[in-house]
Amino acid sequence: MPRFTTPTTVYLFLVCTLLANSASHAAVIVEFKSLKIDFTNPKDASAKASWSPANKLSITDEGLGWDGPANASVDGWLQTKPLAVGLSWRTATSISLQVTIDPKPKEFILPNGQKSTPYAGRVFARYSPDMKHWSTWQELQSTDLAQNSPKKSGRHFSGRLTVPNRARHPYGLLLSEYSKQDVPWKSDEEAAVAWILKQQPDFFSKHLPFIGYVEFLFEGGIYGNQRIRSFNADLSYALSGLHAIPRDKNVYHNRDSIPWRFKSKGIKNTEHLPNQK
Repeated sequence: MPRFTTPTTVYLFLVCTLLANSASHAAVIVEFKSLKIDFTNPKDASAKASWSPANKLSITDEGLGWDGPANASVDGWLQTKPLAVGLSWRTATSISLQVTIDPKPKEFILPNGQKSTPYAGRVFARYSPDMKHWSTWQELQSTDLAQNSPKKSGRHFSGRLTVPNRARHPYGLLLSEYSKQDVPWKSDEEAAVAWILKQQPDFFSKHLPFIGYVEFLFEGGIYGNQRIRSFNADLSYALSGLHAIPRDKNVYHNRDSIPWRFKSKGIKNTEHLPNQK
């Protein structure tokens, strides 16, 4: 299984100074990630996405699509594999999303001589804390028809995935309880999740309190000889809150370079994009 690199930039801003004899401090971590899929490359495309109808759509050096009349279309979809976000010890609750699909639909001529431009399609996103339990699909908004929108190549969509405070509240209470335990690092959410699931194995079947993984879904009519060449997604988010200093420094080692990695039992390691720096 090939490994993929997704550019990640992390900025750490201390928003308050350490108090004397304090064992914790507050900080904001701003992170940017991107997912790039080249549909002119069969190996890259199949490793990062799936599509349907598989018996109709194919990949060539021109991209994902099918050969047929310009005025005929196939209802299809493509779905990305899970992308890990956040950090291995701190989870995200709100993420800004920007998606670009190249190229934009081309105008074609109908049998009666009239010109028509295909619909650009729709893009959705969803999230999961453990890669097994997922939110519903949330539609991103097309920005191509927005007023004063600059003319750019491709079709563009944007939106945000956010966990409501009410949905996160039970998890927050358990995190607070975990931080009172005699543990190596009170801010380690990965360890806290394992502790929670020992007590409540079905917790994530009832609650989706944070964003650990993100998937994208594109749906639309794919017209003859109008192939999709690439799918690019840019994600940005901030991780904030009180950060306890680890009692055991080995627990913290290299954790800022590792995205969220907790997976429900039965989920294979190869079923998501490693997303390593």
